Amino acid sequence: MLKLPKLPGQKEPPKLWPPTLPETTVPTPFGSVHLPEHKVKLPKLPPLDEKSRNAMKHAVAMDASMVPGLIPFVGDIISETVSDLHTAELRKILTPSEYDRFVKYDKVNPNVIALMRALTK
Repeated sequence: MLKLPKLPGQKEPPKLWPPTLPETTVPTPFGSVHLPEHKVKLPKLPPLDEKSRNAMKHAVAMDASMVPGLIPFVGDIISETVSDLHTAELRKILTPSEYDRFVKYDKVNPNVIALMRALTK
């Protein structure tokens, strides 16, 4: 079995299953900060009906559209255009409340994870 290394300040190494961040003490210039053990929750999967599948396809395409952005000079234009087209399609598929939640989660997550979170609420 694979064991993760014990980092400074940790009493024990992280557990792989269930994913758990161990109790840790982090030294800072203002004193030590004690962090309790935290179990990482796995995200719930959205329902796999036709609407959700179509929306997930567009979210995957939006994430994949970032790859052409690496091409010098024209990549950014291509990437933004493809992403905007998929965003317009996603707006047609989702209800207004689902789309608002997607936009909220999209600020900090990749599109696929943001859509999964928006569809499971």
